[in-house]
Amino acid sequence: MLNKKFEFVGNLKKFVIGSLAVILIGLIVALVLGPVLDITFSGGTKITYSYDGKIDTDKIAQIAADTIEKKVSVTTTSGVSDDSQKLVVSLADKDALDTKLIDKLTDKLTGKDFKDNKIKQEEVLSVSPSVGIIFFAKCLVAVVIAALLVIIYTAIRFRKIGGWLAGTSAMVALLHDILIAFAAAVIFRLPIDANFIAVVMTLLGYSLNSTIVVFDRIRENKRIYGNKEALGNLVNMSNNQVLSRNVMTNLSTVLSIVIVLIVCEINGIASLRSLTVPLCFGLASGAYSSICLAPAIWVKWKEASDAKKLAKSKK
Repeated sequence: MLNKKFEFVGNLKKFVIGSLAVILIGLIVALVLGPVLDITFSGGTKITYSYDGKIDTDKIAQIAADTIEKKVSVTTTSGVSDDSQKLVVSLADKDALDTKLIDKLTDKLTGKDFKDNKIKQEEVLSVSPSVGIIFFAKCLVAVVIAALLVIIYTAIRFRKIGGWLAGTSAMVALLHDILIAFAAAVIFRLPIDANFIAVVMTLLGYSLNSTIVVFDRIRENKRIYGNKEALGNLVNMSNNQVLSRNVMTNLSTVLSIVIVLIVCEINGIASLRSLTVPLCFGLASGAYSSICLAPAIWVKWKEASDAKKLAKSKK
């Protein structure tokens, strides 16, 4: 018999319940509080300023809110190749912000209260809700196309062990990772913006790689043992063989993202939160789903498919 250190397939129900609980919390928060949509998707106005030194974003936000008389968000960014610093004032609204209000806000920020910061208006971006919806739809189309390519690629690569079932199982795991990343963004009240789309595309590639490692080992063990062992035993052994590799690879990546997040927080760069936080949770979820979900789901579907074929052959 095969040596099984941990029972993965037999605990599938527990894994699914745990995952659904986390996803459900995220969906409840999204329904109750609503997701925070960036103006790229929801429409609104974004004003970008350059500045020097350190700046009090809370004070900026208060001045902007008092001037515009609407709720705004203020973030800062730093240049990658230079020392440039940007201050971004965002207003999510169906109507573009009046130029007189923009000029009024700019006059206050470039006045004596922030003379040491040398604030200078760089760019004003206004997006209508209809344009935001179109852009969001295009992003969804890109994600769907990428997901279909994932299924096709996995199906072809693992055709000897039921390729389409393997591809669909991998896609279920990837969808799980995306929902976990979404839950993290919603719970921590981070904006759903272009950064989140980058998170989704990253997970489609990175989590898929972890899942492929597992299925590669299953395919190799299937070639060695054939039908001498049940699929459940085969998958349990394969998972245990690649467990440390998958965990360490994903852990090292998550730690590097955490370091980036810490550095950004120390330097007051809030704009990368919508990238780093969901990505951390998504990558950690990818390590989990590639081991605990995708292979076990494949076993259940493969056994059901084989039983159905056997029943038809007996008729």
